[in-house]
Amino acid sequence: MAQARKMWAALAEQRRSHLRLIVSTVEARAAKRLKAKDDEIERVRGMNWALEERLRNLYMEAQMWRDVAQSHEAAANVLRADLQRVLEAQAVRGGGGDGQDDAESCCWGENQVPICAEEEVGTPAPAGVGRCKGCGDGGAVVLLLPCRHLCVCAPCAAAAQACPSCGCAKNGSVCVNFS
Repeated sequence: MAQARKMWAALAEQRRSHLRLIVSTVEARAAKRLKAKDDEIERVRGMNWALEERLRNLYMEAQMWRDVAQSHEAAANVLRADLQRVLEAQAVRGGGGDGQDDAESCCWGENQVPICAEEEVGTPAPAGVGRCKGCGDGGAVVLLLPCRHLCVCAPCAAAAQACPSCGCAKNGSVCVNFS
């Protein structure tokens, strides 16, 4: 009987150690899975933070572009109003009013031609050409850029910093040959 009790005690002890082994194995696997899930949660939190930061940056960039678009729209409206005002003023003047029409050119920016040196002060204006708005003596034979007004003689064009017709700053000129 004592041997039976010993055997039952040994079996009970073996069962407990087996259960402890099973429990420790399950706990180890569960801890490993929990650690993996915690790592995944941290990784997702990091990605979430990065995406939120990107979203904030994109929102600020969109706001900036919206502001730029609004400022460009305002500038376009101002230019449109200026153009309308100029067209109305030209219509009131009757396209020049005094019989002189300023010639227009396709030249712009890089296509600047030096002033004609052979034009002299007091040279009579060719037929159909108005008088110089700078000195009133010579013929208007120089086209000022960028406004494209044909309104000054060669000597006045050399001295002019701005167009005498519209006040636009001169950045170049073209001598017009009427022959």
